[in-house]
Amino acid sequence: MPRSVRFRFLEQSWLPLLLLITLGLLWGGVTNVARFVGFSGIPPFAYAFWTVAIGAGLLTLVNIVRRQRFPFSHRHLGYYLVVGTLSSGMPTANMFLCLNYISVGAMSLALTMVPLATYLLSFLAGIEKTNRKRASGIALGLLGALLVIIPDNGLPADQPVGWFVLAFLSPLGYASGNVFTAKFRPQDVDSLVGANGMLVSSALLLLLLTLVTDQWYLLWTESPWVDGLITLHGAVSAVGFTLFFTLVRIAGPVYFSQVAYLVTFFGIGIALVVFGERYSLWHWVALVVTVFGVWLVNSAQRRAVLGTPRP
Repeated sequence: MPRSVRFRFLEQSWLPLLLLITLGLLWGGVTNVARFVGFSGIPPFAYAFWTVAIGAGLLTLVNIVRRQRFPFSHRHLGYYLVVGTLSSGMPTANMFLCLNYISVGAMSLALTMVPLATYLLSFLAGIEKTNRKRASGIALGLLGALLVIIPDNGLPADQPVGWFVLAFLSPLGYASGNVFTAKFRPQDVDSLVGANGMLVSSALLLLLLTLVTDQWYLLWTESPWVDGLITLHGAVSAVGFTLFFTLVRIAGPVYFSQVAYLVTFFGIGIALVVFGERYSLWHWVALVVTVFGVWLVNSAQRRAVLGTPRP
């Protein structure tokens, strides 16, 4: 295999897996941060606003330092607004709203639909072609997530079905954002600029929701420890959404969507250590099933790369 082809193979097959695992660790970690912050009584919309606002501020500084041009045409602004609404603002706001009425387990059940919704929308948009191996991997990932959630945390009878149904707007939003980013991302917008524009748009939307619902919270006025965790979450948002744009660009929206499964399991693993939680045999079986599913999808990705004609 020529050196240039070998380098391209490594970049497009193993790099996506590395980025996927990194994102799973980062977002699984801040899931536990969010749990701790939630226990402190911080208003959910204000918490969501500060995480994206801090991330937007950090990326703005990075882009200023690297002297990166920030496109401001109507087309670019429309792109930032749509991807910010679909990939962060709308699904995050809906998730926090629904969590006031349904359990975390029920919300997690809804979020496991992100990869399947992404796969379906990608197929309808002409981005994804039929691939049995990849589809099987996505289905195994879903099965693994359901094995975690259903045995212990099914939807209790006293929880409103209507709010549970509304919760599915979040995975639909995330999936739509994945596909929109892959199909309509302007060529002159790199990952740092794309993440920056998306977080600014998302921050504006969440600021509006925070003010309308009277959930404003001023950072660094009450608990330095909790506010420090919120700031950490904001820094992770900056890194995470930069990796999001990078991964969607090099591997596609369906591949990226597997991060929903990995976040679940890395979040569980971190909670096991930090909060001393213990899990049943179902969880360990689910872990094996999900890892095998991710392997199938990554294997299909490598085959696609090897089959790509040389430029």
